[in-house]
Amino acid sequence: MKRVLFILATSLFTLWSSAQSLQFGVRGGSNISGESSHKYSTDLSNSTDYRAGFNAGGVINMKLSEKFDAEADILYSMQGFKQDIYTTVDGLYDEIIVQTVTSHYLNIPIVAKYYVTDGLYVECGPQVGFLLGRKNNVNMNEWNTGDPYEYSKSKKVDFGIAAGLGYAINDNFFVNARYSFGFTGTSKIYDGGKNRNIQVSLGYLFAK
Repeated sequence: MKRVLFILATSLFTLWSSAQSLQFGVRGGSNISGESSHKYSTDLSNSTDYRAGFNAGGVINMKLSEKFDAEADILYSMQGFKQDIYTTVDGLYDEIIVQTVTSHYLNIPIVAKYYVTDGLYVECGPQVGFLLGRKNNVNMNEWNTGDPYEYSKSKKVDFGIAAGLGYAINDNFFVNARYSFGFTGTSKIYDGGKNRNIQVSLGYLFAK
């Protein structure tokens, strides 16, 4: 984690020193998040469904040239997924219980922004997420399987990529849609389960 923080700090310092101007701001909006398919045990479905959440945090926008900006965010992000649990009696399906796993992340994306036209831009860059907490709404210990989604069994750092597009309404307000996907997986005990998140936000940049 120290190495990750050092790389982030070095990248921000390099961009900061190259910027023609800086704007600070805030942003917030909704998430539609999920995880790539995985199967932990025979009692779980192979597929996962998306769930709703939200994001909020701070923005640093760095003007690099007429066409290029860089943006660094520090965002709280509520993510997770839904999945079916099949319960059985005498080998027959008894009922299907929908579990909802909630993951709380502090995400730090650093994206390069290219303005296609006045106001309209595309963006892409790396993102690192730090897991703050994780909770499952279903007590999986009832099946003597243990809970594979509890915080202690989850990976605490998630590396990924964020890409999207946005529109600067004026010098202060902007709207943004972003898709991020993790590479490292979320669990220490099963394969798969990589973060997927669709984020839609409204932001405000304070005057220069």
